[in-house]
Amino acid sequence: MPQKNFNLVKSRKRANCNIDYGFIFGSDRQKIFLVKAGQDGSIYGHQNKYIEHAYELRDLYGFSVVCASMPSSDIDQMAQFAEMVQSEFEITDTTKIYFMGMFKGASIGCLGHTSFPQISRFLLINPPLMINTTKLCRCTQNFAGEMKAFVFGSLDPSAHLAGILKLHERENVRIAIIPKQDHYFSKEGFNLLELIKSTIL
Repeated sequence: MPQKNFNLVKSRKRANCNIDYGFIFGSDRQKIFLVKAGQDGSIYGHQNKYIEHAYELRDLYGFSVVCASMPSSDIDQMAQFAEMVQSEFEITDTTKIYFMGMFKGASIGCLGHTSFPQISRFLLINPPLMINTTKLCRCTQNFAGEMKAFVFGSLDPSAHLAGILKLHERENVRIAIIPKQDHYFSKEGFNLLELIKSTIL
């Protein structure tokens, strides 16, 4: 099968590195799905999983998808993400914007919501709870959007701390632990698209 490519790739400087942004344009430019990679992750994802799922989200649901790399550990990256999205899409009060963050990317999305307040639904996968714990809990406690779903693999180092977040669980905040999955959700039988569908679509 030939390599899938983004319709557009932009690169912007951040600290001492460049963050890449890959765009897939769907049939509905008012439905935008954002992906933030984990530490040192590319816009394509491990074994091209991000771009593969970007095509599926476009073809099945009409989403436009923007994937952002993570070359920097700088926690404040969402303002630039918002700027890049707004450079290609007209954001209105009716635009639906969903966010999926992986690992450190999940933390960045959660903590940076005020820099991109138009995001209404979050899927946050294995955010490291050993750092920024108080800030993550405070952001979750104050969340007033449609859905914020935290998902941990039971073998991930942060899974045993998920109970801290469960204190803030309510109708629009969900915490789930997936048995026998590790930090990278690399075990057999895991389907990321199914997780997306069951949590925030």
